Amino acid sequence: MLRKSKASAFSGSRPGQPSGRLSVLLLVRQHTDLLWIRNLLAGQEEMRLYWCNSVPMMMDVMRRRQYDMVLWEEHLFESDQASFLRMIAEYAQAPVIALGSSRDESHVRKIIMKGASDYLCKNELTPGLLIRTIRRARYRELARSGSQLREQMDSLTGILDRNLFYDRLHQAMLRAQRGNKQVGLLFLNIDHFRTVNQALGYKSGDLLIKMVAARVRQVLRQCDGLARVGGDEFAVILEDVEEEFSLSAVADKLIEVFSKPFQVSHRDVELNISMGLASYPEEGRSVDVLLQHANQAMFDAKKEPGSTYRFFDEARNRDLKRRLELEADLRQAIRGNQLEVYYQPKIEVSSGRIIGMEALVRWPHPKFGMLAPQTFIPMAEQSSLIIPMGYWVLQQTCRDLAELQQRGFDQLQCSVNLSFRQFHDRKLSETVFRIIYNAEIDTTGFEFELTESAVMYDREYTVKCLKELAHMGVSFALDDFGTGYSSFSNLRSLPISSVKIDKSFIERLPASSQDQTLVAGMISLAHNLSMQVVAEGVETPEQLEFLRRHHCDFAQGYLIARPMTFTEFSDFLVHGRVVTSEARPSAG
Repeated sequence: MLRKSKASAFSGSRPGQPSGRLSVLLLVRQHTDLLWIRNLLAGQEEMRLYWCNSVPMMMDVMRRRQYDMVLWEEHLFESDQASFLRMIAEYAQAPVIALGSSRDESHVRKIIMKGASDYLCKNELTPGLLIRTIRRARYRELARSGSQLREQMDSLTGILDRNLFYDRLHQAMLRAQRGNKQVGLLFLNIDHFRTVNQALGYKSGDLLIKMVAARVRQVLRQCDGLARVGGDEFAVILEDVEEEFSLSAVADKLIEVFSKPFQVSHRDVELNISMGLASYPEEGRSVDVLLQHANQAMFDAKKEPGSTYRFFDEARNRDLKRRLELEADLRQAIRGNQLEVYYQPKIEVSSGRIIGMEALVRWPHPKFGMLAPQTFIPMAEQSSLIIPMGYWVLQQTCRDLAELQQRGFDQLQCSVNLSFRQFHDRKLSETVFRIIYNAEIDTTGFEFELTESAVMYDREYTVKCLKELAHMGVSFALDDFGTGYSSFSNLRSLPISSVKIDKSFIERLPASSQDQTLVAGMISLAHNLSMQVVAEGVETPEQLEFLRRHHCDFAQGYLIARPMTFTEFSDFLVHGRVVTSEARPSAG
């Protein structure tokens, strides 16, 4: 990844946004092309390169952030290039430079007519040519978008005004209609702002409005639209809403950030907000109807005390109430140490020897009993709770591992999952260090399991973070390998010592000849790269025997043992039978 410069040669920011490095999204299929482009841009410290090698991955990362420039290899998605370029323009709202092998002028003109900003022949590409083309396209985009936006921005806050907001909402609904997607609309009103304005004075009131706009913006993705639609009213457009929880997650974050007072004219000013939520197409198929329903939901929210929000749909409000209650229970469970860590043993396939375990969180709810992970983990991931919950699991696991090491089980390796959000928590390294240091464990027996999406999203951060954690002595495994975006070649430069083959590849063994070939190939490739292999979801003796024949290193699954409490796992270590492909062990 390209490093940050002390003084950027040009800004990578959008008009009205803070300056920073130019974010360049590279759409190429082959890892060798990524390395080639990275080498061409070496030394350009004002640029930061991101890579996608498939259309689904591209759609996913474009929902996460906005990019300043797109480099597109024209053979990726050849079937309908015009539609593909329109899709990139709508999602990325950035110039697209096509990369290809043709020198034919008519072909180049066709690509540009379809929507590309420029075309570069790969056989003639040099560092200077690529850098000049990127800069030229960026300057043109800044000049074009800057002049348009200045005329349509709210003069006080610098965000969208009412007219531009209506247009953006209409365009978002058209895109959602074509892609069979949802659009979320959030109306936000500052409660009793007139009283606050009179008390502070109108000059300070204007300053407060600007501060409110800035605080709302910090919660949103760069691709979301924010507008001031009234004196004390704001509206937010959220594209690609998959379910109502995505809307409520934003509303929850807004309530959280508005819980802190504003400092205006040396005074602390506390504000409550009321929000109404509606989504296209369920609550409105036209701009006017959707606006009306979001506005009605906002007025329903104003009937409640404090900062709150309501959906237009009453059934959603009931679901929201249940989810908020469960979320509050989970928050209390984390604070009150009411969660539990279960452990699923891992064995060495060749010998059946127990070599370690994976830590898994469980929640014995006081009212609903033991809740399945799929009930509360997605909810935690959609809120901010996944991070404190992850650290709680890490802390408890370290305590348990320390006890096992003191009892002589010092050769065990314990694996803990890091979610996407926790891995990208900027306080991860220092928090992990504090927990491990306080637990006084031998870190050579500790491993983090990471998903492919987490490690491949921002390579610069990944390299830095893994290096810091590796210095503490922990190791890393790639979880659910084969289901994500990356390949072995992408992982060679990362300090990953093992991969876990996803259970979806194991469950059809040995009946599926296709899965036999895939699993055998994964094991062989991993070994050639000096990585060990763990098979997940092993449930039959035949599966275990197949893994043994193909020299898989480790396995876990119900054939070996189900997840169990720490006490049960301790007993299992002492009394568990040696595992063979002919016999399923007991946990007793």
